[in-house]
Amino acid sequence: MNQMTATTSNRARIKKISNKLSSILCDEYILLTKTKNAKWNLQGIDFQDEYLFFNAQSSEIDLIIEHIEKRVHASGHYADVMLKAFLKVNRFNKRKKKINDREGCLIELLGDHENLITVLKTNTPLLETASKNSRTDDFVVTITESHEKMAWFLRSYLK
Repeated sequence: MNQMTATTSNRARIKKISNKLSSILCDEYILLTKTKNAKWNLQGIDFQDEYLFFNAQSSEIDLIIEHIEKRVHASGHYADVMLKAFLKVNRFNKRKKKINDREGCLIELLGDHENLITVLKTNTPLLETASKNSRTDDFVVTITESHEKMAWFLRSYLK
């Protein structure tokens, strides 16, 4: 393989990784919005505890978003974080419950985290193969572990 072919192949590989991460980024933004919606709209006797709980989850998702954005930019690409991109990629359930229905909101967020965990686990081998770099694999595994922890906390709230 000559130098030009290797460079073209490398660019295509990096673009593929960037596109996958951008798709995950869209999911993260939608999940962040839904989590903040829960924080702002749930009411009841446990309001303060739930507000702090959802605030912590929002902060964690916000950090994940920041890391993904930096990773995409470091590859020389730009993350498409416009509403049109979010709606195109959206893999989450549409709202089925009332805005301030505590149990319905928790179940929906749990389902969204579980869905994203599946997406991340499905994409980990693809990203590892495309990147030829275990750092990208480790990066996605770390994000997956964060969502597994948040899902565990949501499950605990539902018991």
